[in-house]
Amino acid sequence: MLSLFFFLFPTVPGEGKEETYRILLLNSYHDGFSWTDGITKGIRETLQSSGKKVSLSVEYMDTKRYGSITAFSAFSDYFESKYESSELDLILCSDDDAFSFLLRMRRRILGEVPLVFCGVNNPQLASYEKSGLVAGLIEKVDISGTAELALRLFPETEHIALVSDLSTTGMTAISQAREELFHLSEKVSIIDIFGLTTAELQAEVSLLPPKTVVLMLVYFQDADGGFYPPERSISLIRKACPFPVFGLWDMMVEGGALGGSVILSEKHGASAAGKALKILDGAEPSSLPIESDTSLIPVFYYPEMVRLGLTTRDIPAGSVVLDGPGSFFFRHWKLILANTVLFLAAGLYVVTLLLNEKRKKTAEKDLEMKKAQWEGLFHNTPVACVVFNSENDIISVNESFCSLFGYEREEVLGKNLDKIVADYPGLNQEAEAISGKVLSGEPVTGESLRRKKDGTLFPVEYQGVTFPLEKGSFMGYAIYRDISDRKKSEDKIRHNLRKESLISSVSARLLEEGIEGGLPSSFMEVASFLGAGRGGMIELDENRRIVRELSLSGGMVSFQVPPGAASAISPGVVEQIAGYLWERGKIEIDRRGNGQIKDMPWADSLLEIWGEPLFVQPVYSGGAVMGWLALRLPSVPLPHSEEAFAAMFCDLAGSAFYREKRVSMMAEANRMLDEAAKGVVGILGHALAMKDPYTVGHQINVANLAQAMAKRGGYDETFQETVYYAGLVHDLGKITIPSSILSKPGILSEIEFSIIRNHALYGWEILSSADLPWPLADIVIQHHEHIDGSGYPFGLKGDAICREARFLSVADVVEAISSDRPYRPGLGIGKALGEIRENRGSWYDPEASDLCMEVIGDGFAFDTENYKLFIQ
Repeated sequence: MLSLFFFLFPTVPGEGKEETYRILLLNSYHDGFSWTDGITKGIRETLQSSGKKVSLSVEYMDTKRYGSITAFSAFSDYFESKYESSELDLILCSDDDAFSFLLRMRRRILGEVPLVFCGVNNPQLASYEKSGLVAGLIEKVDISGTAELALRLFPETEHIALVSDLSTTGMTAISQAREELFHLSEKVSIIDIFGLTTAELQAEVSLLPPKTVVLMLVYFQDADGGFYPPERSISLIRKACPFPVFGLWDMMVEGGALGGSVILSEKHGASAAGKALKILDGAEPSSLPIESDTSLIPVFYYPEMVRLGLTTRDIPAGSVVLDGPGSFFFRHWKLILANTVLFLAAGLYVVTLLLNEKRKKTAEKDLEMKKAQWEGLFHNTPVACVVFNSENDIISVNESFCSLFGYEREEVLGKNLDKIVADYPGLNQEAEAISGKVLSGEPVTGESLRRKKDGTLFPVEYQGVTFPLEKGSFMGYAIYRDISDRKKSEDKIRHNLRKESLISSVSARLLEEGIEGGLPSSFMEVASFLGAGRGGMIELDENRRIVRELSLSGGMVSFQVPPGAASAISPGVVEQIAGYLWERGKIEIDRRGNGQIKDMPWADSLLEIWGEPLFVQPVYSGGAVMGWLALRLPSVPLPHSEEAFAAMFCDLAGSAFYREKRVSMMAEANRMLDEAAKGVVGILGHALAMKDPYTVGHQINVANLAQAMAKRGGYDETFQETVYYAGLVHDLGKITIPSSILSKPGILSEIEFSIIRNHALYGWEILSSADLPWPLADIVIQHHEHIDGSGYPFGLKGDAICREARFLSVADVVEAISSDRPYRPGLGIGKALGEIRENRGSWYDPEASDLCMEVIGDGFAFDTENYKLFIQ
């Protein structure tokens, strides 16, 4: 009855009140970081100019300066205490750290609040969110475009030096650079300068060869963990070398880089705010595609342009120039400079005449001093240097050369250079080809292997060049730098990138394909990555019995049915292994190195199945050990990072086991609830059958006809089931009406008819007290409504009547007219269909009317046999 009250007396929303939207902006980095400030400014100005009343709160995670677990935990506590009870209309966030944080915390703390992100480099983060409440912009830096811009401005460039830290963003940029700059490998050489301290960075940059441009990928954190803002990192490189520096963000150009093809932070933030405004206007976040921000624009720093001899005519049309000419000096600097030079030249000429004589006397002394300085620099430089003649014979080497290659100076003087550093099959031909280029006057740089005196091969970076002497002769100069540590670092980076990619793909595969479809291929990839030859993954039930086994053999993975481990390991031993894993967290068995394992009496059971060395990692599911991963590896223990990788895979597998179990339990619970609901409906039907056999037979016929109409119309099984069960109880309210009225053979009086009309309302009152999976109460109360509003009990019109009730109304009339009643014999199906045709579109829904006539035209007939069975 409460819903009837609200229907008759609807509430009227207040008018004339301006709504205030409460919005939170969470930034990954700190206030004062130019990228974050630009995004915040773009968001704030766009929201303010929209005309909406917005209350904007801004928070900063400050992860660039304080990225520790302790700092993250403190911020999580602060965020939860401040926003747990807040009622927000929308959340904005910038960059990966804030987006990742909100994906984990948002729903638990803030509920179903729409989220718009920007500045995110990792597009896979967005794919993990399936709620349909997330929209945003992916930030994709233009490494290829910036490199092409550098080569266009400096066409004689032979080397591009890439500078980056080894943060998560840095490794992502390195991976992207490898892919995007591959097509330039034939034009220029790529020099990697990754993961260094500031001192190491300046030392490396100072040794860069001529005709180099520097491309700053990411350097906000040095190898010691110190934070470096863009202006400081750019300044470090500019002080160490004279070459042009290019960047990937507008903040790098603002910090002193020459230029780059960049995304403007203010415009990027404004675009994200635009998506937020659409959501506030009613758009669903899922209707706004997650897209990459492609609004790239060339940006240049004017003081650097002047230093490098570039003008606005040299840069692409439409470029943005920062700190450009706006004063008289900038407009006329060439004229001022020319006059100043002339004035100074005149004065210097006079001074030069006076000092010329003195200079002559000191020239020879200066020459001797410079020669001594050159020799000191040559012999004391930290890189290996060698001087050779036109025959490629060694004239001189420094101490670093002797130390690097293991020779004494006397052992190499006068010897052929290639015989000393490349006397190894395959290397000697390559070295002779390189020497031939150098001796012909062509400067060369590159990387290769070279040989020490003891026969050891090691990776080097080499440079070779010649200098002309008198009478057409020349001298050659070569530098060798040991890059073993750098190669190891690069290998480690590639290894870590592959590991991150593998974990991401395993997570997605298990989420999309489940245990049966996704676990075998995921297990095979993980085992291959860790170098496992044999192994298995065991799943236990709540009683710690083995219920499923995934077996690895010969590089292939498959489910073993029945589980072989179940017969090889007794239930008691399984219990002991699970208990050991719960206490210790892992098992490592290698009797060759550790002797007998005294605290593992069951070790032989595991080794008989999988062999040794054996590594076993627990699989946790639902807060308990619900299985384990067993791998036969080349050696144990695993390095810490590889052990963490195996644990992460087991966590993902455990989550998949738990999710599968929950889905199975929910499906069974839903089935039981569904059967219970059908039983309730059946009980109600039997109760009505005991009072009025005519009514219950009518209900069964109406239910069958309505279901056939829904099936004919292509409606899904849920709709068909709903109209069927609604039909079975649509006249349930008649159970409250006296039998003398229900079975009266004559014409009903006005009072008796008004009592009959109340049966829809009585049925609603009975059904609304039951928690059923179908909206039967609402359908029953509406099944005598007409679409023109002439029906009862409320006079509803058109779409205000639910579609199920409109189907039931047609089936009810057709069955009632065509079947026998206590007060008259049946009028036949023809009369019933005539009633439907006559009132189609006025009383009865056109679609339901047409479907009813089609179903009966196809041979549908009311089944009296089912009726008899039902009432027995």
